[in-house]
Amino acid sequence: MDHLALPLARYDALPDALLRIGPRDIRSVFPDSALIELTGLAGAPVFLSVLLHGNETTGFYVLQRLAHWMRTHKLPRPLLVFVGNVTATEAGVRHLSGQPDYNRIWEGGRDREHDLAQQVLAEVRAAQPFAAIDIHNNTGLNPHYACVNRLEPEFLHLGSLFSPTLVTFNNPSSVISMAMSKICPSVTVEAGKSGDARGIERAFDLVLDTLHLHAFRASGLDREVSIYETIGRVELARHVSFGFTETSDADLVFPADLERWNFTPLEAGTPFATSRVPAPVLRVLNAEREDITERFFTREGEVIRLARAITPSMLTQDPQILREDCLCYLMRDIAAPVKA
Repeated sequence: MDHLALPLARYDALPDALLRIGPRDIRSVFPDSALIELTGLAGAPVFLSVLLHGNETTGFYVLQRLAHWMRTHKLPRPLLVFVGNVTATEAGVRHLSGQPDYNRIWEGGRDREHDLAQQVLAEVRAAQPFAAIDIHNNTGLNPHYACVNRLEPEFLHLGSLFSPTLVTFNNPSSVISMAMSKICPSVTVEAGKSGDARGIERAFDLVLDTLHLHAFRASGLDREVSIYETIGRVELARHVSFGFTETSDADLVFPADLERWNFTPLEAGTPFATSRVPAPVLRVLNAEREDITERFFTREGEVIRLARAITPSMLTQDPQILREDCLCYLMRDIAAPVKA
């Protein structure tokens, strides 16, 4: 290792000061990334990860509510909490300039953030957790939904505790839920926009429900679910400018109400964008990072249309997300392998 290791602090309690601060004050309580090991009455621990993205604050508020709840209740199970990118949280951004995305470091790599992730994974493996929950927000207009990486009954049961809308994906493969899926049932919670009170409540309830759960259902579900499979990730070419109104003079122009398409089935032939440059401006990648753009988009003059019926998710107009992550994901609905 040719760089200084990032510190990983350890705690055995949630500090009382956590109840008196906001997300931007996180480093007054957790100066560095932290692992918090909380004692429970019995059983294997639940692993909870929060603040992998510094501007996605629902995980912070869930942790705050847990601290309040634990004043009058004992945890049914142990709880192991990873508090992620506290420097980005302090700044109110996804990640700092020069930092990798903390939800893209879990597959190995050369940076010290990758070393931190491997250290966390080693400790989680040793704890043999019952389940893993990763809490996130998104920037676009999306319903509350849960993401799973495997279509096994335990994963579907865990996801359905949060929402009847489930998404399964394997791209990108470097997210924490993919790493955790090799250890225990895992779920990524997409709890709406940061500050969404209902999303905070539902994420908190998921953590409590999982802590109280004795075992996952080996077959069948408690509720009807809709499952979408992610089959493509749409990225923008680095060289293009983009806008969201018909009067924009950008290279690539999307509809002003683009986000209304999230979780909405779109027919083949739907106009998706207008491009004023001849070079390719959108690229669709599958889980193996293969270019499959031609399966999804066609071009007629300046108009880019859908080549097939598809359902998008996580469409956003946030320029930072568009540049650093992606425009959206493309999904198809699939039958649930187990029924309620």
